Amino acid sequence: MKNNWILEKENLKLRDKLAKSLQISPVTAQVLINRGIENETEANLFLNCTLFDLPSPYLMKGMDKAIERIKKALENNERIAIYGDYDVDGVTSTALLYNFMKTLEANVTYYNPDRLKEGYGINIDAVKKLAGEKVSLIISGDCGITAVREVEQAKELGVDFIVTDHHKPPQELPEAVSVLNPKLSDCKYPGKEIVGVGVIFNLVIALRRALRDEGFFKNGEPNLGDYLDLVALGTVADCAPLLDVNRILVKEGIKRMQSPKRLGVQALKEASSIKGEVTSYDLGFKLGPRINASGRMSTADNAVKLFISDNLEHARELAKGLNKENANRQGTEAEIIKEAISLLESNPALIGTNSIVLASRSWHPGIIGIVASRIVERYEKPTMLIAIGENGVGKGSGRSLEGVNIYAALSECRELFLQFGGHELAAGLSIREEDIEKFRGMFDKALENPEEQYEKKLRIDCSVELDSVTDSLISEFEMLAPFGIGNPEPVLLSEKVEVVSQRIFKDKHLGFKVRKGTKLFEAIWFNMKEPSTLPDKVDMVFIPEFNQWNGNKEIRLRVRDVSW
Repeated sequence: MKNNWILEKENLKLRDKLAKSLQISPVTAQVLINRGIENETEANLFLNCTLFDLPSPYLMKGMDKAIERIKKALENNERIAIYGDYDVDGVTSTALLYNFMKTLEANVTYYNPDRLKEGYGINIDAVKKLAGEKVSLIISGDCGITAVREVEQAKELGVDFIVTDHHKPPQELPEAVSVLNPKLSDCKYPGKEIVGVGVIFNLVIALRRALRDEGFFKNGEPNLGDYLDLVALGTVADCAPLLDVNRILVKEGIKRMQSPKRLGVQALKEASSIKGEVTSYDLGFKLGPRINASGRMSTADNAVKLFISDNLEHARELAKGLNKENANRQGTEAEIIKEAISLLESNPALIGTNSIVLASRSWHPGIIGIVASRIVERYEKPTMLIAIGENGVGKGSGRSLEGVNIYAALSECRELFLQFGGHELAAGLSIREEDIEKFRGMFDKALENPEEQYEKKLRIDCSVELDSVTDSLISEFEMLAPFGIGNPEPVLLSEKVEVVSQRIFKDKHLGFKVRKGTKLFEAIWFNMKEPSTLPDKVDMVFIPEFNQWNGNKEIRLRVRDVSW
């Protein structure tokens, strides 16, 4: 095996126990164990979870106070504003709560800041604007946990705040009416990894329950299942682990996206050329980027309008607009990638021992995070890209590799920043242009670690004989969906398989046939780093899947790596 191949350790006793009790193959049982399953109850919940398995929203600290304040606002017909972030999570949070409040005939509006002009989070100018529009209650979505000063200033303007967020809380919290965040140290809600739209969905569940108990709904109450499409989209696009509560929300949300009731989702699927079943991949790589492009390139307003539209033709026009914005984003991204690689190729000294830091006055600050991810993939080093504004202040966006904590490294350089934040794999900062060179050296030193830690690991769930890959096994694997962070597709290893035939196409993909015993399989290796011819026998790491075309369905092995 290659050095970077990590074969998960087998737990034979638990594997056989799960396989017998759940009537599944030992291979599927081992995959469940690799996903953190420790007993039959957990395995059964993983495979068969439903909305009835969601925890009570009232386990979230501050929920009672939030509900009481919203009820008061409804009773008095107060003007309520939803203040959401400009990314997919913020957009879906805004649209979900706005749509729900509209079903209650609330006096409601919404606000999403301009990424380039206002930046992330609550800003006091926006609060003043809303106060001038007679808003007396602001409910944040996917932001606000650090808005101590802004919430205090809002009070002085006669505006109350309910903060809903999922980011790591600072030591000092805003003195809002209520702060809903599952990551608060004394919050008992078990779904710690839900994102902003997940917190909003819990708020809506609790609010509907409270209003139902008071006899509010005279002509039937809203079906909250209809909002799960937005929850699924925001959760996947925000790169949350698809386990526990998130797994339930995304699994149920994807079901509702197959034949969507929401006109905006229907239009967005059409614009994204999604005709078959919707998968978590579609959410993360087709639908999500189109929503994100709106907030990255201009404002998130059209994305919110898409999800609150009640006119299909209007929704289609908005979706087409987002498609165009996404195409512009892709073009800008390609230009920045080309320039960044050119900088590195022409000046190898910019490639540090442990990291890469690049800066330019011509880069779009809304795109550099995506480009940083591409640079990490290419050079396998933590990367920070900085877009320098006309005022001489650079906005940086960084990405890292598994096992390398970029946030911890930035913390060691904090004296150079105007502000910074993030987590282990992604972070952002602002810095004066004159401090960038010093930051480059400090950042590289902060990441001094053994070189092998930076090697990309390929985790393998199980070693199998190739002829044990059957339709039945792949069908069992499909029960483990939705796949994503925390719950990747099952990855298998087969050793000494015979390569029967092979061909390279589009100069970067390898299609080949492999055989073990009497069984012959189609295999495909997308985006080989160095296209080459395989020997007669190889060890192969792959994901088994069904390939459907022209009405036929056959097993295909999607190759991750080979060794010989």
